[in-house]
Formats: sequence, C-alpha cells, structure tokens
Amino acid sequence: MTKAELIEKIARSRDLPPDVTKKCIQQILDIAIEELAGYFARARVTRNQTPRFTFPGFGTFTKKKRSARKGVNPRTLEPMKIPASYTVDFKPGTELRRQLNGGVASRRRGAIDEPRQTSLALGDEYYDDDRVEEVAEVKPPAIVGRRLRERDEAEFDGLAEGVDPTLFSGSLELPAAPLQRVRARPCAADADKTG
Repeated sequence: MTKAELIEKIARSRDLPPDVTKKCIQQILDIAIEELAGYFARARVTRNQTPRFTFPGFGTFTKKKRSARKGVNPRTLEPMKIPASYTVDFKPGTELRRQLNGGVASRRRGAIDEPRQTSLALGDEYYDDDRVEEVAEVKPPAIVGRRLRERDEAEFDGLAEGVDPTLFSGSLELPAAPLQRVRARPCAADADKTG
C-alpha cells in the first residue's frame, strides 16, 4: 500500500465528517510521520533506556543500535567493515497479530479461532465428515506441462518400467569441492590503461 492509497482509504471512511479533505488527511499523516522520525532521530539508545513508540493494538516501534560488524561484498567477495548504525524495530501488538492470523475473518463467518485438523491419521477416533469434505475440496495448484506425483507412486513406476533398483541402493554423494574465491575479470578498459 502506498501513501496515496492509505489517504484514499482514510478519506472513504464513514467515520469521518464529510468536510475532511484528502489534503487535510495528507497533512496530518505528514506531521505524524515527521514527528515520529524526529523523535527517533533525537532519542538516544542507552543501557538503561531504549526509545520506543507504542500504538495500542497496532504495535511498538523501538530504536536499536546495530554494532559494527564484518561483511562480504557479494560481487567481489572481499571482506569489508560495516559501520555501526541505528535501526527501528517493530513488534506487532496483540490486536494486529489476531487480525493477521485470520481472527477477524473467522469471527465474521461464526467459526472458532482454533486451527482445524486437515488430515486424519490411522487410529484417530475423531472423524468429522464435514471437515473431510473441506479438505477434499482443496485443489492442488495448476502447474502447466508438469504432472506431480507422490513419491511412492514415482518409485513404483520406475520399478514397473524395468529399472534395476540395485543401481540406486548405494549412497550417491557428490565429491567435496574446495571453496574458491571468485575474482573479478579484468575488463578491456583496464587492460588498455595498463598496457
């Protein structure tokens, strides 16, 4: 969701009076974000105190310090030092977690929040026809040009076609390859300068 989409959704809210414009909503959001950014930029992280902003039901933003560390440049594989920096960590609140995990949708349908059993193991005493039908209705994703089979079925097909199972009885392992550093190739422009 972009800032413009958020402003549009807020403007369509029925809880707001009709005289509140999109420009007014944008100004309020800009001021709120600017104040939060200013607060986290000014606040200091100490051993006893970590700056935080809590929005009840949504979550908590906390300023944290990342220590300096060693890293590797992914292009050249050369070691490099990453300087210490600050970041903002977010921990979702209980209401947000409940909504993310489907609590709102299941309450609308009148269902319970407990996870449903999706398969029955041998020896299970609990058997509910409704739940079995729901599981049967789930269709596998459509993959064009490829048929997915269970492992046992694939192994059985291989034996039926006359493949000797003793060929695969031993352990097949790839030889261990030594780790090598990849160096950048010299480009033609560098060769012209040196030669």
